[in-house]
Amino acid sequence: MATNKSSQENNQQQNTNETFEKVSNYAQEAASRVSEITDRIDSGMKQVARDVKSQVRKMNVDETTIPDAFRGVPKTISPQVHKWLDVAVTGYFAALGIWFAVRGKGGAATAAFINAGMVAGVSMFTDYDGDREKPINFKLHGTLDAVQATTAALAPVLHGFADEPEAKYFWVQAANEVAVISTTDWDAGMPARRRRRAA
Repeated sequence: MATNKSSQENNQQQNTNETFEKVSNYAQEAASRVSEITDRIDSGMKQVARDVKSQVRKMNVDETTIPDAFRGVPKTISPQVHKWLDVAVTGYFAALGIWFAVRGKGGAATAAFINAGMVAGVSMFTDYDGDREKPINFKLHGTLDAVQATTAALAPVLHGFADEPEAKYFWVQAANEVAVISTTDWDAGMPARRRRRAA
């Protein structure tokens, strides 16, 4: 009887060991496949990035493309007014971020703080006066404003709150940003030599 019980325990131990070995083999195989898939995705993404860069070069897109796209729109916003609008947008998103965080809306709070940081960061390095004392010229700032408007418009989708009331704050600001981009006098903030060339 004791031999029978000992034999059963040995069989159970052997079955357990075989099961662990199978699980280990499956895990190694899965890890290997995930690694292969990751390598293929990485390679594919690098190729897509090269293709996109190539297509952008062919389109002749540069820092002035977006501001110049609105050349026919009446220009009512000067570089100095635009600077204050940037301060207001930074404050708007920072306040929204705090408000959303207090209410437990993590995705919306994160998106608001990202947008506040984008506007503040670009504004700190923008040459609003055309004196070349800061590295981002005014037209490049306009292009980066379009990137920020896109970020604001996509934030509700990317951060998972597109079907919540908080989304409207981002969509309204994105639409407002497009209006600001179209009515800002981007040439007025450029260095004098570049202004003459643009005219």
